[in-house]
Amino acid sequence: MKDFIFRNDTKLLFRNDIRTTIAEIAKGHKVMFVYGGGSVKRNGCHDDIVQTLTDNGIPLMEYGDSSREFAKIQEGIRIAKENGITMIIGAGGASVMDSAKLMAFGFCHESDLWDYVKGKNPYGLERLPLALIPTYPSSGSENGLGAVSVDSRTGDFGTAYGIAADYAILCPKYSLTLDREMTTYTGLVTLVQLSAGILGDKNRMSYDAGISYIRNVLEATQTLQKNPDDLDARGIIMMGASLSTSSRLGIGKVEPFAYEIYELEFLPEKLFGSFYRRSLTSVFPRFLQAMGKHHADDIRKYYLDAFGFDSSIEESSRKLIELFEGLGVEMYYDGKITREQVDGIPCDTELDGNEIFEMMSALVRR
Repeated sequence: MKDFIFRNDTKLLFRNDIRTTIAEIAKGHKVMFVYGGGSVKRNGCHDDIVQTLTDNGIPLMEYGDSSREFAKIQEGIRIAKENGITMIIGAGGASVMDSAKLMAFGFCHESDLWDYVKGKNPYGLERLPLALIPTYPSSGSENGLGAVSVDSRTGDFGTAYGIAADYAILCPKYSLTLDREMTTYTGLVTLVQLSAGILGDKNRMSYDAGISYIRNVLEATQTLQKNPDDLDARGIIMMGASLSTSSRLGIGKVEPFAYEIYELEFLPEKLFGSFYRRSLTSVFPRFLQAMGKHHADDIRKYYLDAFGFDSSIEESSRKLIELFEGLGVEMYYDGKITREQVDGIPCDTELDGNEIFEMMSALVRR
């Protein structure tokens, strides 16, 4: 068994009702509540947090319309400092949670915050107390260390890796307002992220655990097709997303090739104007097929263990496309692409230019 680190920086709290927990963790603080658009109000999370803090006499400031845009993060830090904020609570999707992480950390490291976004190590350094509540489960940002930011003024972007929340609070009822398509994507994105965590893992305990998570998430996704109000199924997906970014998976990885999916999913975003959830899901089976030329044993084992596909990698990839399509998601794009377009997008992967172009071409509807 190879050496590994098992970290437990964030306390994960699964709650069917967050109000008592919010009152407990925010006691004695002045809170800035960070959220994005209107979804946090539609799903009831906003009212639960604001009313709980108000009823318990806990000072509160709201910062809505948050995003990964660096200027917005800087603005949030400035407002937090001007108002003597001592704790941040963030609720929403990945963008909101990443911005809340960077605000909590940047409160103490404002002058060189962009250096951390570009790779300086923030792990273990001072920040404000931080609680994160995912209302669109899939990214696992609440339980992970990464925080992405984009500076549209320069076109630059990066990921500060090493910022952990104190609390990740999972409450599945907040995902009930997601429509059928969005609900399906929460499951499939979680499945892909879990898969990236275990592909190539030689530690039997963490690999087998990951396979179990994947099977449960797929079953939960299928359940929600028939019964979208099933909170147990929503809870499984929410927990799976959080576990996908924890240190519980991939502790026996020898080669991190599977993480290259995050490089390659960016291509459909640029080529077709796709969103992350659709890009990641549509690229994944083609990625496995392409990587099968380099890591055949790992990918054959994964297909058999996760889905029961006992055939060639090419045939198993075709079956996975059909499985995802059967859940109602688009696996192809309209339009045309050229080799020049694909080669013009930077991508850090062991796949060569021909393999990448072949993968992107397979996404085009014939």
